Amino acid sequence: MFTTKTYTKDFKYFKEKYGENMERMFAAVSDLYAEYWNDFFHFALFKDENESWESAFKNTHKKYLEALRIKDASKVLEMACGRGGFTNVLAENTSGEVLGIDISRSQLSHTKRFKRPNLRFKHHDIMKVDELGEMFDAVVFMDADCYLPDKRLAVEKISKVMNPGARFLLLGWCKQSGLNQIQEELVLHPFMKYWGIPSLETPENYKKYFEQSGFKIVEITDLNNQVRRDWDFGYESALTGIKKLSIKDLPRLIWKGMRLGGDGIRLIKEQFPAAIYIKVGFDVGFLRYVYFLVEKK
Repeated sequence: MFTTKTYTKDFKYFKEKYGENMERMFAAVSDLYAEYWNDFFHFALFKDENESWESAFKNTHKKYLEALRIKDASKVLEMACGRGGFTNVLAENTSGEVLGIDISRSQLSHTKRFKRPNLRFKHHDIMKVDELGEMFDAVVFMDADCYLPDKRLAVEKISKVMNPGARFLLLGWCKQSGLNQIQEELVLHPFMKYWGIPSLETPENYKKYFEQSGFKIVEITDLNNQVRRDWDFGYESALTGIKKLSIKDLPRLIWKGMRLGGDGIRLIKEQFPAAIYIKVGFDVGFLRYVYFLVEKK
């Protein structure tokens, strides 16, 4: 049984051992996500219940490219680029240089399939983004902010690698403001434990972090209504996996570049109850998917 003490210990580990935690988790689950979700690990925005997934992703990417003013950007950065799918979309839509960084070597191992002269990838930690030694005109960070051990510090460091007038697009997994301890413990903490998430930020706090780091707010929008089908699909995929997977299937999903042993099997197993708790968090409104578009002053 999980207790507040158990959660506190786990979240402390996720924060203090953030790099190790991310490397191990994605070495175990990257291929699982690709098999049961999509090559893009971020959410698609749906106009209505009838829109196809292909159309939703196409329109979502178009919206993000326009928000970043990608055609005018000489240097573009995608943080937590994962398997490189959207980084490739960025490079396809600009003549500028595009860099994708990720802390997970297992994720980056899939980026070799993309061959564009203006596209490159690098194993690098977002919490050390200011050590890249490069400046950017557009920065995007999707669906992975929840893993960062210090969101305020991350925003501050991201600001340091952006030119004046550069745009930063963050698609964030946030928690609803004003939740009490028991609400967070019952609904949010279980999936955070299974996913290795040290904390969730509120939209209001992100707004403060942006303003403190020299950003002008362009747009902040709660997208929960537009991503309902993503939450539902993740839940349904988890149920399908529970019915389909056997213990014999799990070792093939684990990245061979890191020895995880039984711990890798455990990490894969934990993704399925996590998907169920995430659905609960969405249904009660405690979990929010928020679009932040800001501009460096």
